[in-house]
Amino acid sequence: MNIDTLKDKIRYLTNEEEKKTDVLIPLAMGENILQNLPLEIEEENDHKTQLIANLKQSLLHAREGKTYPLEQLCNDN
Repeated sequence: MNIDTLKDKIRYLTNEEEKKTDVLIPLAMGENILQNLPLEIEEENDHKTQLIANLKQSLLHAREGKTYPLEQLCNDN
């Protein structure tokens, strides 16, 4: 799959000011990302490492069907 095909599958969520706040990707793409991320977190305080850990957890939740209505996600800010 080429990069242009992948870009066409990515969707963005925006706030009231039309600022991009979140990104939606197909589950298969997320699972592929999850499979290619490192399994162990080396430093808990490292911002990038924590971001990866949060992404992995979110993808695991999506795989398990633990999803939330968009309205709930937007109101949790």
